[in-house]
Amino acid sequence: MPLADSRLSLTFTKKKKSVTVPQLFAPYIDTHGHITSLFNNSPAEIIARAALAGCRGLITLVDTVDDAVAAADFPAYLRNALAGARKLLVDAEAPADTLTLLDNVRFLAGAHPYGAPRYTDAAHGQLLDLLDDPSCVGVGEIGLDYHVDVVDDVEPAPRDVQIACMERQLEVAVTRNLPVELHLRHADDDLDRMSHNDAYESLRRVGVPAAGCVLHCFGEDRQTMERFVGLGCFIAYGGAATFKRNAEIRKAFAATPLDRILVETDCPYMAPEPIRGLECEPAMAAITINTLVNDRVDRTGEDAETIERAAWENSCRLFGF
Repeated sequence: MPLADSRLSLTFTKKKKSVTVPQLFAPYIDTHGHITSLFNNSPAEIIARAALAGCRGLITLVDTVDDAVAAADFPAYLRNALAGARKLLVDAEAPADTLTLLDNVRFLAGAHPYGAPRYTDAAHGQLLDLLDDPSCVGVGEIGLDYHVDVVDDVEPAPRDVQIACMERQLEVAVTRNLPVELHLRHADDDLDRMSHNDAYESLRRVGVPAAGCVLHCFGEDRQTMERFVGLGCFIAYGGAATFKRNAEIRKAFAATPLDRILVETDCPYMAPEPIRGLECEPAMAAITINTLVNDRVDRTGEDAETIERAAWENSCRLFGF
């Protein structure tokens, strides 16, 4: 039954295209979303809508070098967002089970590769401090980004600086046995996939945390997926996997072992088709899941519920829900 509060609508419209969030066979966890980077929506509203969409866990992130919210202030910021989401749901008399999400929002801390040149001892100290917070469950997003971002006018930091920054944080995850999420990106015309090659060697050199390692927002082919699965990594798929031109990513999803699949939004970026271009949010993960699972079923003949439950169970195991 639709709720009276229009802020809780699960229908998203882009121009003449409207999509209502589908009902899934299983609950889901958005394993990567940035609530401090929203353009148009409030964190409280997107968390409330996610709860109504069937999301029962959310992993958000704070960057210890460059974030809209200071690292030291982030735990309080998150608590305020959850309080606002609770009020929205309670005031709208939402089903009681939707409140489950509010007890299952956690965060990761780390420095994105854009900030590698500014990853000082002080930033490293902030990472260590945040890991003492009971809601902080891992390190991320860290990694390597060799792509020139023309839109945001961002030049990649020197390769050796990025690798050193990533490995310093990766070592913390290995030592403390915490999950880590990796951001890996190279130039579009780099057929050698240098960011992934360098990260692979770093994981072999520093180690893969026994608690888990995630390739977040995976955008590569089946061969690359299999290489990292061979190290024991999880592969997280987001809205970009639904884009028409990204058939290779969908092939990779269809071939990913069930015990390695995760789903995410990377909100507010990369809303799924057919509403690509809207501000992405955790409720939209249900659209991505529905698209990717149906595509996999068509390719493999597997049961849709089995795939959805695998993603749910993997997320619960990885982040301790």
